[in-house]
Amino acid sequence: MKPSIVAPFYILTFPVVIQAVTLIEALNQNGASNFAKQIQANPDILALYTSPSVQTVYAVPDTSFVFTNTTLRARQDDPQQLQLQTSTELNKLQTLSKVPGGVSNSNLKSPKLKKPQAVVSESGGNESPQRRQSGNSTIPSAPVRIASGLGKKVNLVRGDVAYDGGVIHIIDQFFTVPDSLSNTISSTGLSGFQSLLTQANLSDTFTNQNSITIFTPSNEAVAAAANTNSTSELQTLLKNHVIPEFTGYLPLLTDGATFTTLAGFTLTISVKNGAYFVNNVKIIGANSITDNGVAHVIDGILTPTPEPFTGAGWQLRPSYAAMAAVIAAVVGQLAVSL
Repeated sequence: MKPSIVAPFYILTFPVVIQAVTLIEALNQNGASNFAKQIQANPDILALYTSPSVQTVYAVPDTSFVFTNTTLRARQDDPQQLQLQTSTELNKLQTLSKVPGGVSNSNLKSPKLKKPQAVVSESGGNESPQRRQSGNSTIPSAPVRIASGLGKKVNLVRGDVAYDGGVIHIIDQFFTVPDSLSNTISSTGLSGFQSLLTQANLSDTFTNQNSITIFTPSNEAVAAAANTNSTSELQTLLKNHVIPEFTGYLPLLTDGATFTTLAGFTLTISVKNGAYFVNNVKIIGANSITDNGVAHVIDGILTPTPEPFTGAGWQLRPSYAAMAAVIAAVVGQLAVSL
């Protein structure tokens, strides 16, 4: 019996090439054509957005554009505004939607920072947030807000729209360009703390400080504090609310971390059931981005950490006890003067 010869059978396969869309094409396809026009209207901005320096774009949909208000329109066309709407990093929705959020460094430079300005996401979800696909984008199942200047926050509506240079996230409003610390305190309504800074002649000192984290007590916390007549101790107490040379956005404040304040004392961060505390005082409003750092609103006054107990003869230093009594005297004086 003759052996049979079977001809070899070959299956030829060809790679499927998916052509990535450009940034402008992706914006036009996802309801952000006006944002695309803004980018194209400024050659320098267009060069930035199409460069490797931009891997994430925070785009505003056509429905959120304002053409009638001259002030708002000028803000939308501001090159600084458009620089803030970008990130030098690839920040996908998975990172931005995790608790406690993510830091997104932009292409906007600030003379008072040693690094680019940032925006910070805050998620209302859990550690493993669920997301669902919608066409070529992803919709977060839990709210994702992004903090920027003057205590303002926007909502992330859709994310992870891919283009040939990175990803696009659709947000419902423009970010707010960070302003000075004094203007931020005023904008967020912290009149009590602002009065104390004025009384202690520290408003300009803090505003001109480079790269700081400041914990700003709420009006209720200031009103509930004790009294003192000493300006020098008021200055020490207020300086105890400032961490120099550190921009501590909330995701960077880890449980157990310690920091030395401008007054030379120690602040300790603790995280309990998702809530953040500094020296056991709760952070109730995080991530007000300033042109020289970040401010967090707290529900109490930060007094210096006492020395550890070393024996029966130890007692709280008089100066420390006095510092706990600083605020209300100043508040009382302000009330009398009014």
